[in-house]
Amino acid sequence: MVKKVFILLMISSLIWVLAVNSFSHTNHVYINGKVVNFTKDRIKIDTVKEEFIISKEVRIVKHVKEGPSIYELPSFLGELRKNDSVTLKVIGNTVLELIIEVYKR
Repeated sequence: MVKKVFILLMISSLIWVLAVNSFSHTNHVYINGKVVNFTKDRIKIDTVKEEFIISKEVRIVKHVKEGPSIYELPSFLGELRKNDSVTLKVIGNTVLELIIEVYKR
């Protein structure tokens, strides 16, 4: 009986560890730079040699300054310009979030 309970606890612990680790390791990074060029599905910035793929589900926002405060507002690729400062949230070579830093223009 004790052996069965021990095995059940071990299996439950293993399942819990696997579930937690599968959701907590997204391995994303944030990369800052200026836009060299872009299309509707790709972007190249000056601080990295590689070109990134823009996800179809990308979240695009802009940071604007009003007085001493910086606000985040919804945006779209049409507002992006060459030489804009941006921050990209990237997993692998795929952009999941694009922040246009309008206040730096």
